[in-house]
Amino acid sequence: MIRKIKPLFIFTKELLSKNYLFKGLKKKDLLIYDDIFPHPVSGFRYEEFTVLLNHFKISKIILEPLAYPIVKSPIEDHQKHIKEFIIQNDQLGSKLKLKKRFININTKLFYCVFINNIYRNLEWLEKYKIPFVFTLYPGGGFQLNEAVSDNKLRKVLESPMFRKVIVTQSITQDYLLDKELCGQEKIEFIFGGVVPQISLKRDLKDKKAYLKNKTTFDICFCAAKYTPKGEDKGYDVFIDFAIEIAKKYDFIRFHVVGGFTEDDIDITSIKDKINFYGYQNFDYLAIIYKNMDVLISPNKAFVLGKGAFDGFPLGTVVEAVLNGVLVLITDELKLNTNFIPDVDLILIESKKESLIAQITNLIDHPEKLYSISENGRQKFQKVYSNEIQMLPRIAALQNEIAKNIR
Repeated sequence: MIRKIKPLFIFTKELLSKNYLFKGLKKKDLLIYDDIFPHPVSGFRYEEFTVLLNHFKISKIILEPLAYPIVKSPIEDHQKHIKEFIIQNDQLGSKLKLKKRFININTKLFYCVFINNIYRNLEWLEKYKIPFVFTLYPGGGFQLNEAVSDNKLRKVLESPMFRKVIVTQSITQDYLLDKELCGQEKIEFIFGGVVPQISLKRDLKDKKAYLKNKTTFDICFCAAKYTPKGEDKGYDVFIDFAIEIAKKYDFIRFHVVGGFTEDDIDITSIKDKINFYGYQNFDYLAIIYKNMDVLISPNKAFVLGKGAFDGFPLGTVVEAVLNGVLVLITDELKLNTNFIPDVDLILIESKKESLIAQITNLIDHPEKLYSISENGRQKFQKVYSNEIQMLPRIAALQNEIAKNIR
């Protein structure tokens, strides 16, 4: 009896369609993983990973564009974004590795951001005994007092390969300690987040401002869409407010950046006063913000899901302030530890009445608009400098790498 042999070309096709992780002879100091890099819509990751890849000479990043559908980008755009990144950072081109075929994961330290990303890689990190550090940002699977999230946290934080977690909000640090998920010695608290440094150096000589060089009062809303009416980001509140205040002031214009369209909530009564821009990268946001007076962020905690919350402030808020826009923002969870209300920014409730009162006050007292936006810009430039944000991250990673020299 002659045994059938599987044709070699079929085996090869199957082989090339899979991912094979192996611990090769060449060892990196730092191996990063991400599910959207180098998409320019995620400015904080673009900046953080670029800085890390430049600082750690023996490093690379594994790319797996699983999050592209979330920002409504076709997977095909990933290759385009890689090419654009290499044009701007040609010295880093060889450090980008797609997660396909054969991947050498031998490294002294592994790093990523968000609980979902570290959990996704936990099995092979433990299998190959690779130490890891991760940043526990709000979102990305992290929810307070939610069973699935807690289960992921326990498995990750109890892993023998876990070394340190970076947290950016006081509520996150308190949660890990109160739940006894992690000891203080393994927590690195760095308030805020990483911001593209080009945003700190914007030339605002062409910035438009109400009554200074334009007659309209322009109000912006900027957020990703995760629910049909954006209740978690307060988009429903923003539209209710816009419809109401437009009855009082004919010179107010509204602008929506992100995942929302005119079909999500009825905007018939303000259709001639509102523009939608879709998702934009941080460079184009600067062009939009140049014409904005105010950005409103009426986001609400625990709406997207049990225990789901946003960090303070949102990345879109930071970008707006650095571009000379005054921000009105909620802080239900009392996460603000760095900014002075009514000096650097304005705190609001996620209610149309609160928004109407604050905007009316700014229209009546435009000098407040000018002074708070400038104060905020100066404060945010300090808080979100790479000296404050990246140097502690680099030090934390460097310390763990030093422990694994062998």
